[in-house]
Amino acid sequence: MYNEDYSKEALWEQLYRLTEMPVVPQFSCEFYGLIVEWATQAEDARPLEWALSLLKTETRYYRRLERLDQGQTIPASLLEKRQIALQVLLERLQAADLSGDRAGEVTRRLILAECSYFLERSAEVVAHLEKALECGEPDPLLCFALGHARFLLALRSFVRLQVPTGELVVEDRPAMQALCLAAVNAFEGALTGGPRDAEVRWWIGRVLLAAGFTDVAEEILAQVRDADGCPSELPVDYAIPAREPDQPPPAPIDESELAHFRKGIAGSHPLSRLL
Repeated sequence: MYNEDYSKEALWEQLYRLTEMPVVPQFSCEFYGLIVEWATQAEDARPLEWALSLLKTETRYYRRLERLDQGQTIPASLLEKRQIALQVLLERLQAADLSGDRAGEVTRRLILAECSYFLERSAEVVAHLEKALECGEPDPLLCFALGHARFLLALRSFVRLQVPTGELVVEDRPAMQALCLAAVNAFEGALTGGPRDAEVRWWIGRVLLAAGFTDVAEEILAQVRDADGCPSELPVDYAIPAREPDQPPPAPIDESELAHFRKGIAGSHPLSRLL
């Protein structure tokens, strides 16, 4: 009988194969790398297996994605197969008990967060990332992911697109602001004094702007633009691109672009596709 190789070497090799694919966003590569780092420190053998299963699922998905013509819509069947695989993995991890294995539990929570995101369970994404931080140690990458997840949860929970006007309506502003401030708090943990600080500050400004703290938000966004030569305009089909650290961050979005973003998050996108 063929035995799957769940060694640390096999996991690093799988990560390398995945991250070498040009269609995989840079932040995704870093987030999966964080999972692998924790998995290889676990005392229990299961986190290696779980991480390998996740990376293989992602590798299959991105390989098929590479075959699509530019501009072609991703087939629903491809997305469904990915979701089914992640749902199965999520159920396995939910039933697991890794009490006493800190690295194993952090790995489990990170993978649960990624799976939950694809299954559009925003509150669970936040809960798993919070637990990963609590069990692990301060990490800028994880703080950034938590900030983004909290902001996404705020938008999905409290912002509605009014039909047929297309106007954005905040249904519970105090609750929206509280969750946005929690997102800002997480983003602040991602500030390291390095080249990505400008991008983190842009996200802080964007979150504060969405929450209605206009004066503070505009001041932060202006500082980012002035310091880093950030462009003042964006195309209508604005998306968060993968980019090198020395590139300037994207410009703040206006109300119409925020509406476009709100429509976009109605679907499912990888948690790790942040930068």
